[in-house]
Amino acid sequence: MRLPWKTLLILGVAGFFIYTLFGFLLIKPGDVTVLGKELHGLRRSEVAPFLQITEKEWMEVPLEIQVQNKTFTIDKKALSLQWDISRMKNDALHLPNGAVPITFLWDDGKVNRVFSFITEKINRPPQNASWSSHQVTPSRPGMQLNLAQTLEQMRSAISQGQSTIRLHSFDLIPPAVGTSALLKAQRIPYLLSHHETSLLEKDEKTRFNIQKAADTLSGIIVEKGYPFSFNQVVGPAEKKDGYLETKVVVNGKLIPGYGGGVCQVSSTLYNALLKTDAKIIERSPHSGYFPTTSYVLPGLDAAVSDGFKDLRFTFPDQKVILLTFVENDHLVAEIWGEVENKTAKKISTSIRSVQQNGNGEAMMEVETVVQNQKNTELHYSDIYRISAEYAKELTSTLGGEAHPHP
Repeated sequence: MRLPWKTLLILGVAGFFIYTLFGFLLIKPGDVTVLGKELHGLRRSEVAPFLQITEKEWMEVPLEIQVQNKTFTIDKKALSLQWDISRMKNDALHLPNGAVPITFLWDDGKVNRVFSFITEKINRPPQNASWSSHQVTPSRPGMQLNLAQTLEQMRSAISQGQSTIRLHSFDLIPPAVGTSALLKAQRIPYLLSHHETSLLEKDEKTRFNIQKAADTLSGIIVEKGYPFSFNQVVGPAEKKDGYLETKVVVNGKLIPGYGGGVCQVSSTLYNALLKTDAKIIERSPHSGYFPTTSYVLPGLDAAVSDGFKDLRFTFPDQKVILLTFVENDHLVAEIWGEVENKTAKKISTSIRSVQQNGNGEAMMEVETVVQNQKNTELHYSDIYRISAEYAKELTSTLGGEAHPHP
């Protein structure tokens, strides 16, 4: 039955007033949040008090500013941070769904003073490359925080409710004398190989150990035919040597120990060596393989332990220089030489077998082959203790076929 137009008009007007009344009383339905807290069901008069309480809780959590491998903890009150409650309330009432951005004010003078302190700790001048009879000091670009980009990044992060902010806006200052120019002047002009591994998942103590070992090794001159020992140069990497306690692999297990991370330096260097004409004298795998040691594939690691495992090699035909350094969250190993590489290498690894070992563990056998255009240079098998679940994941990823690496 069709209703008279007057009845329809009355119903429409009544509905409009009911909708308007409840619209003024309650936030309209929708998934609207502030810092993960839902606003749905609040009366409009309750939104501002809700925001004030949430702001007070938020202010109690300090900002953690992470720059390179340093962390600065800053009290938000020290920056006079303050939410714009009126604007955030308006955003909350009109946003159909989603997170209400944090709109805030801060004291520009206080912010600049804080970042003046941070830049004093972070900024560094460029370092020229230099040469001595036994070791080269590599060049290093200067680095300074780009304040304008940093403040923009800070504002964006805070508006999203972040309290831990990693800064990455830097300007690099080139050195007057670069490493490659110096090496060319010393008649070692060829970059024979370059290999890098990620540091993104490494904790601060492990990064420290990696940096320390890399600094010790970098610039070492390996004379023609000289048998080089990683352990002889880097040393035991114990507490007395200035290394920190982290996790190390012992008997297939991760346990607390000093010098955790040094094996990433030896393994990264080993992968660089495999691409050159180096003759590997000694190399050992880790006893276990874990996600924390997956910076290289199984079969391509080179474990070191003073008195037990070493990485030793020689270059029969030329003098070379080893460079190991950290750059953009990566550990880099480079080998420079007098004679250019003439032969491309093919390096492959494959999982040969996985045998269950009880208690959720397995023993994984990995085969590695290194070939040049003429013949096979290295062919060996390694066995790792590994969790059965991780072994299954690796088998699914790598399979049983050879996987070439550049």
